[in-house]
Amino acid sequence: MSLSGPTSGPVEGGRPLLKGKVLGFPVHLDLSFVVVMAVLGWTSSTTGTGLIVWLLITPVAVLAHELGHAVVARTTGARPEIALAGFGGVTSFTPPKELSRARSIAISLAGPAVGVVIGLVLLAVDRSVGDQITNDWVWYALRYGIFTSLGWSVLNLLPVLPLDGGQAMREFLPGDPVTRLRRAAAVSIAVAVIAAVLVYLYLDGGLFLTLFLVFFAVSNFLTLRDLSQNRSVSSDGLRGPRPGQTPETMIVEMLWRNQAERARQVMQTLPDGVQIDLALHGAVLSLTGDPQQGHALLEQEVSRRPGDPNLAAILALTQALEHDWDALIHTLQGPFGPLIPPPVLDRAMVEARATGREDVANRLAYLRSAPKPQ
Repeated sequence: MSLSGPTSGPVEGGRPLLKGKVLGFPVHLDLSFVVVMAVLGWTSSTTGTGLIVWLLITPVAVLAHELGHAVVARTTGARPEIALAGFGGVTSFTPPKELSRARSIAISLAGPAVGVVIGLVLLAVDRSVGDQITNDWVWYALRYGIFTSLGWSVLNLLPVLPLDGGQAMREFLPGDPVTRLRRAAAVSIAVAVIAAVLVYLYLDGGLFLTLFLVFFAVSNFLTLRDLSQNRSVSSDGLRGPRPGQTPETMIVEMLWRNQAERARQVMQTLPDGVQIDLALHGAVLSLTGDPQQGHALLEQEVSRRPGDPNLAAILALTQALEHDWDALIHTLQGPFGPLIPPPVLDRAMVEARATGREDVANRLAYLRSAPKPQ
């Protein structure tokens, strides 16, 4: 799985077993990966030799998959890092600029492509000399190599978020990033449910995979729920404030809908004497092509209003809409973090998922649920 996002820091809650570099990419092997793979590989009929070979093959297969993502991601100028943890691997990277949809698709599909190629080669070897293999270690290595490279790659190509096929599918769909995410989540739910039913009915021993697919379906349902709670409302032109709505409230509402250009037009047409929060002014400028002046205003207000929850909300929303995830996480970990309202963090998570930044969304969710200092 490839995730464009921050590459600093270890896997959350991880226990690194090995750290090093492969093809120039930092690689982190976590204890959780070995534990999960041991559970997956153990059955009542598993031999000691089979389990050992399984635990040797799985990290190699997953690493090869992630190297496919990393090699293509490096062509963007990013510096990818690979972590093998939990149920699989993740390649994290921060691109120097916003990726095109075509480049995102290429990165997503590169991992499964490597697995398919390796799996087909191993399958050809098995068909030519498989019946002549008498050594248990070699026999297990060949069988597990085919399963983990070819089988897992096919699973990863399912159009289900957050699998690689789901991420590629999202980029193929029409619409803006939020619309694409909404459509991709709906497709993911349908595919995951159908696949779960088929696996449960026709695949012996497929209970774990069935639960895995159900988990994906639930995860995408929650994404749709979040999107419905933070949906963009189509605008029917510039109107004046509704009864009881101040110009500032109207501008905030437009920023929330990701309509920064309209917010700037509203701000520029306000009558003389109408005062707008300087931080809000800075947010609008930052999101409409004048980031230098906008950031200067925000920094000025940050130093002037250190305990202002309204400023914390405006700052966090601006960073989320700019997709400046490093800055947003830094803000969350600083003195403004406890002041940021949960709905703003929910909005940031929606924006992160809409742009393929599942790692950022998970990090934001973790920080949102972390105990606040008293």
